[in-house]
Amino acid sequence: METVRLLTTRTAWPALVLCALAIGGAMLWLGDTPADLLPGPAGESSVSRLEQRRFPAAVRPRLPAPAAAAAEVIASWYGAWHHNKPTATGEPFDMYKNTLAHRTLPLGTRVRLVNLDNGRSAEGIVNDRGPYIKGRDVDVSYAMARQLGFVEQGIMKLSMETM
Repeated sequence: METVRLLTTRTAWPALVLCALAIGGAMLWLGDTPADLLPGPAGESSVSRLEQRRFPAAVRPRLPAPAAAAAEVIASWYGAWHHNKPTATGEPFDMYKNTLAHRTLPLGTRVRLVNLDNGRSAEGIVNDRGPYIKGRDVDVSYAMARQLGFVEQGIMKLSMETM
């Protein structure tokens, strides 16, 4: 009986130490520490320091913006090259869904776009960041570009309003 207890105790401690080291090492490897999981001091943002590192300010999920007046934007579209690649929200890009990329609108914001040349409109959700080409304000999915009627042109001036 005493021999069994000694073996159990002697083998349990090294296993527990190895587990603790593995968990601690994984947290360090991922860059997470317990302090990062808590919100900052009272004067700081309510977003945890871990979330601030994982989502820079330009990408951090926010509450939807209030509805604003329509603004004119220069839009381009993207499709097959980005299909199934991850977006800023983490979901894979689907060129056949009504989604768009915008630099500053909060992720998840619903947007209505209207083609000023032909009057066609489409609604979509901001799920990515971009465009990264100077002079462009919005990148829409292939599906939205088709609905708006500017697949052939590639770039179009649109009216955009948040919903």
